[in-house]
Amino acid sequence: METVKKTRQTTQSELLSIAQNRLNSMIEAGTTALEIKSGYGLNLEDELKILRVIRQLKRQNLSPVASTFLGAHAVPAWMTPEDYAKIVIEEMIPTVHQQKLAEFCDVFCEDGVFNPELSKKILKVGNSYGLKPKIHADQFTDGQGAKIANDVGATSADHLVHSKPSELERMTKTSVVPVVLPASSHSLLSTDHAPVTEMLSMGLPVALGTDFSPSNWILGQLTVAAIAARGLRMKAADIIRGITINAAKALRLQDSIGSIRNGKRANIVTLKVPSHKWIGYTYGEGAVDKVLIEGREIVKEGKRVH
Repeated sequence: METVKKTRQTTQSELLSIAQNRLNSMIEAGTTALEIKSGYGLNLEDELKILRVIRQLKRQNLSPVASTFLGAHAVPAWMTPEDYAKIVIEEMIPTVHQQKLAEFCDVFCEDGVFNPELSKKILKVGNSYGLKPKIHADQFTDGQGAKIANDVGATSADHLVHSKPSELERMTKTSVVPVVLPASSHSLLSTDHAPVTEMLSMGLPVALGTDFSPSNWILGQLTVAAIAARGLRMKAADIIRGITINAAKALRLQDSIGSIRNGKRANIVTLKVPSHKWIGYTYGEGAVDKVLIEGREIVKEGKRVH
């Protein structure tokens, strides 16, 4: 809520400047596409302000940016979840749709935030307005987030630390992409992680994300890779898929990015390492050599080219 307060006090131009600097750092760290979520406004005016900043970032950068409306990120202290959900459903979602400010709608399904019934209702309404569903699922408890993701056919589900194995297995049929965020657990000083070994054995396309946020100040996927190698015991090949093609699937961008194929965008990162097995072995410092987006050199010798 402290971040919500500061976000409300910050102008749109100030937010844009801050966001562009962070995006530059992400690009230098090897990211060529990303998702940005709102969720620190918690009222119509400030949620729209965040989403307009995302729209401007899309316009002034070559890297694909997916915009996710996360108005249902927390509940203002003076409101009940039901009353706030009504505002999200009746005011925010229609306006976001009308102004074409997002592709996805997300909700924090967790004890003390939005229960499964409210989460499903919000996502269904969002979907009816063309905002494809995503969900924060089962980060701290089994709040049935994975079940809701399967029920509504979500594009992806984040966290999944405490999800039921049966719901994870069900994702192989519903095509929900599991997005694992090991840096989030790391930043919260928690040893609880999503059951990645089991997910991979089920054949799920496990994606990895930074979960960059006020409580988790990690901008680079190569740092995430190192944490995944240690905390999740992920192998280099699975990590590479997690930060490339599977991450693209979590944004519905797998047809244009995420792998090197004829007809896809030439979004390519070259690293100064002797083999692919160094991904996860190092923490990424100084590893990035070049970053190409649509074939254009955006980073050279590890620095942004302007």
